[in-house]
Amino acid sequence: MRLACTAPALFAMVLSACAARPVDVTPPLYTAAAQTPTQPRTITFLLPGALTTAEIFRPAQDWAGPEHLVVEYRLPGMQGQPVSPGLDVQRSAGWVADYANRYPDARINLLGYSTGSAIALEAAWRISDGKRVTVAAVSSPTPFPGAILAALRGGVTVAAGAIRIGSLEKQAIWEEYYKTLYLGTGWRKMPEKRAMANRLEDILLGRVVAPGEGKGRAQSGSLLFWTLSPQATGTQARIAFFHGARDPVFPPSGAERLARRFDAALCLLPEDGHLVFQSNSDILMRIGSYFAAEGDSGPCG
Repeated sequence: MRLACTAPALFAMVLSACAARPVDVTPPLYTAAAQTPTQPRTITFLLPGALTTAEIFRPAQDWAGPEHLVVEYRLPGMQGQPVSPGLDVQRSAGWVADYANRYPDARINLLGYSTGSAIALEAAWRISDGKRVTVAAVSSPTPFPGAILAALRGGVTVAAGAIRIGSLEKQAIWEEYYKTLYLGTGWRKMPEKRAMANRLEDILLGRVVAPGEGKGRAQSGSLLFWTLSPQATGTQARIAFFHGARDPVFPPSGAERLARRFDAALCLLPEDGHLVFQSNSDILMRIGSYFAAEGDSGPCG
């Protein structure tokens, strides 16, 4: 399995992604199981971040069953999807909501990671009867100028990493940057995490997916100037943010502000960076319990 380096805002230099995009595109939504229920009681949408696929959400893919429909979103350039047109957050949110609205009696779970969290937040208010919607936003971006500021921070970190390893080879640079995404800010000052970084080197060698072939621009450009729709914070959906306290891409202070805007729960993960699904073995179990809970049951434990 290859590892994806998900820092969508790092691709700010390709501002051409903001150009007009065609709209006659088939929604890239695919069922996770070969046999799907015709009248599901629950539908879970898996919404990955840049340079990742729904594989990042395992074992959530296996939640599919006789009454549970699991739907995967595929980003441009991933799993056979064309690179063009690029991702448009609002358009993608509309696709997810339209799919959910075909099943007005089903409970809807939206599981978003990084860029996918923005799609989830924008889809929630578009789904009929918002009280049946539950959102888990993991490593969520923050609205404008959050992604641009993240790009500036990421650029500095990547450049420093290139100097540290004495190489301009893209794969080597991204493998170095992956350590910070995984271990979080300040890891070099912590002996235990430095030891983890040393162990990661052999694991990462040749397995990190670096941006290329236009994928970074296609998957991240829309996020640069993303602002919340006026209706978004008025949703009746139940929302929780799961965020690494050491996230180097989108700092937790931004997640705190975003959670307040939604009057949502914020679960800070004290030792995690941006790559929560790789670094935290319990996160999907916690999210699964949160989705299954009724009413105002808290997700943070």
